[in-house]
Amino acid sequence: MTEHSSKLAPGKHFPEGMQAPNREDILAELAKYGCAGGGEIALIDTTHDADDIRLNYIIGKKWVLRFCNAPGMTEKRLQELNRLIGRYKAFGLRCPAFLPDRNGIFFHEWNGLSVYLAEYIDLQTGESLEPAERDALWQEVLDSVAAFAERYRNVDLSETMGMYSLFDLSPFDKEIGIDEKQQNFNSLCEALRGIGAGALADKLTAKHEEIRSRLREVYRGLPRCVFQADENLSNVLMDEEHHLAGLIDFNLAGTEVIVNQFANLGGGFDEEITEPVGARNRLRHAEEEYRKYQGRMLEIYRASDHEKQAINWYTWIALAAGWPQVCFFLDGLKNEKLKAEILELLDLLSEHDFRLSDT
Repeated sequence: MTEHSSKLAPGKHFPEGMQAPNREDILAELAKYGCAGGGEIALIDTTHDADDIRLNYIIGKKWVLRFCNAPGMTEKRLQELNRLIGRYKAFGLRCPAFLPDRNGIFFHEWNGLSVYLAEYIDLQTGESLEPAERDALWQEVLDSVAAFAERYRNVDLSETMGMYSLFDLSPFDKEIGIDEKQQNFNSLCEALRGIGAGALADKLTAKHEEIRSRLREVYRGLPRCVFQADENLSNVLMDEEHHLAGLIDFNLAGTEVIVNQFANLGGGFDEEITEPVGARNRLRHAEEEYRKYQGRMLEIYRASDHEKQAINWYTWIALAAGWPQVCFFLDGLKNEKLKAEILELLDLLSEHDFRLSDT
């Protein structure tokens, strides 16, 4: 078999009949950036479909040459992301920068696809750890987010909003016209009404609208920061001792209200436990987890009293309308063993006010 048909062959989601670059094409594009390439080329194909092609060629463990159709990634956006990556590097984390060609241009075009080049960092990601080892690394990630926010509060804010953003829409929200959490919450209420729990849906909606109203009044005045914004362990680089070393994948980076970022980085209802444990136990667990990790973050990040109040409201929204939580609710409503517990948990949530800070 040729190299193209084996190591460099795209995966099953790459459009059938569409041409993918071979080794010669890849090296020719690399040369346009002033980089002489050779050695091993490995493909990571994260293509979703014909409208979302993502071919990532790792070249000699030095560079990543990407072939994609990503209209949101523009010259302006890559310049902005490089400034953010520079801040993370100054902060002490290893992050792959985007590389321009000799004329200072990031994007090239190949057969209708956009092409751009980034550094490659040869370190393992946190998802390679055993589950029992992940907590210590994740705590380092949380500490770094808090310290990064403390150092770069309101610095060089981006017009692009982060994926947790409420009210001000992220790029992925704009197609729908509402933020993701509102969309998730609407889906939950629709499911409740579909099983005859309309009264509970109305009760949750009243609470949801009350908290959103409070946040809408204050969120524009709360400190913000530009974050990598997708700090899951698949994007966290670690050193040989399994300590935090860096971050990759800045595609979702954007401006976020700092305490909203904190509210979305942990906690939950023990969603991995799909046997009944009691609605009050799940709510208690969520509150204890949030109090523990947010308390530590607020020791590192010096929040104002207004921020300490707002984090309680953002936490309620994260728990009631975050994607993992809503998936758990929806699956639980279809599970006869969990259905009653989920309904009780949602009822408790509709009456609950979080008090995770001292304010």
